[in-house]
Formats: sequence, C-alpha cells, structure tokens
Amino acid sequence: MPTSTERSLMLVPSEDLPGPAHDLVGVPAEEVSSIVRRAKDELIFMATAGILWIASDSNAFHPETLNFGEYLRMSQRGIPAPFFQSEASRDIATIRASPITIVQTLMEVDQWLHIFCSMVTNAQILEVLSPGEEESYKERKQVISAEFVVATPNVPAREAQFVRYSHQQLDGSWIIVDVSVDELRQFHRPSTRSVCRKRPSGCLIRDMQNGSSLVTWVENVDVRKKMKCMLYSSPLLSLALHLERVVGLQFFNDRQSALSTPRVSHFTQ
Repeated sequence: MPTSTERSLMLVPSEDLPGPAHDLVGVPAEEVSSIVRRAKDELIFMATAGILWIASDSNAFHPETLNFGEYLRMSQRGIPAPFFQSEASRDIATIRASPITIVQTLMEVDQWLHIFCSMVTNAQILEVLSPGEEESYKERKQVISAEFVVATPNVPAREAQFVRYSHQQLDGSWIIVDVSVDELRQFHRPSTRSVCRKRPSGCLIRDMQNGSSLVTWVENVDVRKKMKCMLYSSPLLSLALHLERVVGLQFFNDRQSALSTPRVSHFTQ
C-alpha cells in the first residue's frame, strides 16, 4: 500500500493508458484533492452568504440571482474567461427524503439521470478518483461528463466535464460539489472543448429530523458565448434551467412519497 507521500504524488491516469480520456489526465491526485476542498469551502460560503443574493420578485418560481459585483469583491474569483459569460442562482427547498438518500441519488449517475432526465443527458463517470470511505459516500471524488439541456427551441446543449465530490460535515450535513476540470488548468483557462464551465456548484443538505432534508442548491457556471441566439444570454434561460430543476426535485419528492405510502390490498375475503 502506498505511503501518504507516495499517494500525494500519484497522477490521474494519462491518455496513453486504457480507460476514458478527460482533462485531468496527468494531474497529481493531491492537486485534485486541494481544488475540490477549496471548491467545497466556496460552495458553503455561497450557499449561506445571504448578502451575495438578490431575491426575485414575488414569483416563487424564480430563484435568487447572484449579485456578481459583491461576489467578485468577496471572493478570489476573477471575471469569466474571454468568450464566456457567467450565470448563477440559488434556491432552497424541502425534500421528503433523508440526506443520505439525496447523496446517493446525486452520486450514482444512473439515479441522477433518472431523476433529472429532463435536463441531464449523456452522463457518464469517466473516472473514480477516490471511492471514498468503505460502504459510504464520504470523500468520494469522480469525474463526470454530461450534457445539460433545456426544453426550449434554439438553445444548444451544454456539455461539461467536472469533478463531483461528496463530503459530510461534522454537524452531519452533506455537501455535494461540482467543479469544472478547467479549474485545474494553469491560469484557469477553459478547455477548448468546454461549452459549460462549472464554478463551484452543488448543494448543501441538512437533516430536518423528520424524514425530510433542507436543500440549498447553488448553480454557478461560465457559459461559452456561441450562436446568435438572444435567448442564450437572456434571463429566460436561467429561469428555464431553474424550472427544469424544480420539476426534477418535485419528481423526487413524489417518488419518495410513493415509496413510503403503505400498499393497500384490494383482496376481499
């Protein structure tokens, strides 16, 4: 078994080795771990810092939007790379499921695809960087490739590669964070194949001790400016993505309720 020093020098498999290729090939595993830990900390900050967010009008279907100027002032993040634009939103919802059930749904790609089938397609795990603790999702890190779609004409799919990391806090809450593999590249330059680059995004999941969880969901992405489509840079696009997520969460709620409802026998003696 390698020592801690040897493990810190291990590299993500290179492209000339068998297995799927992704943008983390040749990057030291310790560097990947450092990036995802910082991403986790930033996600917690964004999920809990109310000053960063601008409440929507009374319409409950609109998420909160990011005060980008305040975000730049309070964080170390820079403006988007050339030819990219930023989009960010935050939403809070109560889900009728335990935190570990939600974690499992997000970390198991097949389940994630099933629940969010209206907005996620062609998702696959390219590499399991760390399986986490045995029989647990704690500290699991995996590289995922997926396309994000919107049921709206003339809006192209957004392809992204990102590391998804699951972490349990000391208070029992869970963090699921996605961060683009571009974060590991020098000067944070987006990959030439990037269409959607994820800044630290994901959810903070708290147990409400009544069979439900309080989920704070943050999406923070840089999107490549392409195709002359007014909707592509319109607030309508962020709303459409938000509505797709609401539908997915509602489906999750409905499924959990159905599973927890006792079956009634129609057999008559």
